[in-house]
Amino acid sequence: MSQAKTHFEFVVYLLVIVSIVYIFTLDIIKNQPFFNLHDHFYLSKTNNVTGDELDQALAAASTSDRTVIIAVANKAYVDGGKPTMLDLFLEGFRAGEGTEGLINHLLIVAVDRTSYDRCRFLGLHCYKLETDGVDFVGEKVYMSEDFIKMMWRRTLFLRM
Repeated sequence: MSQAKTHFEFVVYLLVIVSIVYIFTLDIIKNQPFFNLHDHFYLSKTNNVTGDELDQALAAASTSDRTVIIAVANKAYVDGGKPTMLDLFLEGFRAGEGTEGLINHLLIVAVDRTSYDRCRFLGLHCYKLETDGVDFVGEKVYMSEDFIKMMWRRTLFLRM
C-alpha cells in the first residue's frame, strides 16, 4: 500500500511541475501574462488614447535621443496648501545639481481637469489622460479599490 501511495504522490508532483512549465511556456509564447488583470479592471479609453495629442506632447518634451520624464498627477498633487506635491517635485529639479534643465523634458500626465489646468498654468508639458467611469480627482486611500484602479490606469498608460 505504501508503494502505491508513493507512486501516486510522484504522479501528482510530476503533474504539478508539468503544469507550471506549461503555463510559463504558454506565457512566453503568447507574450501575454497568464493572469491578465487588465480585463478585471477594465478602465476604458486605454486603447483609445488619441495618438496625435500624446505624440505632440511626447515630442515637445523629449530630448534629442527621445528621452522623456513622465509623472502622473491628480488634484491631490496640485491642490491644497502651498507648497503642493507638484511644487515639491519641481523644486527637486530646481535644487538639484545640473537637473533644472530636465524640467523641459518632463511630461505631466494629468488625470483630471484641476491637475491639467495647474500644469498648463506652470508652463509645463502636459497631457490630459481621459478616463471614463473612474474618478481620479481626490486623494485615494492606499490599497482601496479606487487606489488600485488609479494605479492600473497609470500602469496601462505607461505600458503603451
